[in-house]
Amino acid sequence: MKTEFKEFTIKNTIIGPITIVFYNKGNLLIKEIILSNQNTNSSHIAYEKYDSIEESSYDDLDYNLKRLITNIEKYLNGEDVEFTLDYLDLSSFTPFQQDVLITEFNTKKGTINTYGQIAAMINRPKSYRAVGNVLSHNPYPIIIPCHRTVRKDWTIGGFNGHAYGDKSKEILLSLEGIEIKEKKVISESTIISLNKKDQTKLI
Repeated sequence: MKTEFKEFTIKNTIIGPITIVFYNKGNLLIKEIILSNQNTNSSHIAYEKYDSIEESSYDDLDYNLKRLITNIEKYLNGEDVEFTLDYLDLSSFTPFQQDVLITEFNTKKGTINTYGQIAAMINRPKSYRAVGNVLSHNPYPIIIPCHRTVRKDWTIGGFNGHAYGDKSKEILLSLEGIEIKEKKVISESTIISLNKKDQTKLI
């Protein structure tokens, strides 16, 4: 039976429209979160990518999806929120890909790491290029905060699979208190420990 995908677009955010693609097979599953890029609105990307997709009104959404939308909006307004992996459809990913995505999910707000550090965290220290590839195709930006991973020289690099995604990446990092100058991280948030093991707030 063909999966019937639906979409809802958060239209006004600091990084442009954001489209959530989802479906329901007894319970809510989010297939993808699509960010707009420099040339294309996120909803246009969704309709080009999925053969059959239906627009949903906010009133038709279930409670859990409404809560996620509210949390995304709060986060992009600078508020502290806790995202969850519940309702994300990770079933199509390999164990390695899942390890990368879950490790990235646990990266705390106000901190950054490198592709090499994530590779080391999952006990695959030589796989930093593969880590970068997984994160460049991260289907759940913001929830799985791949914007918090930068190059080893601390230049921020691309985002959302595009070299010109660095503008959105810089906006998100700056929102979290990361200092950036000329596309390079100068320091992490001053209220967050630099200890990669604990990553706890200093105050």
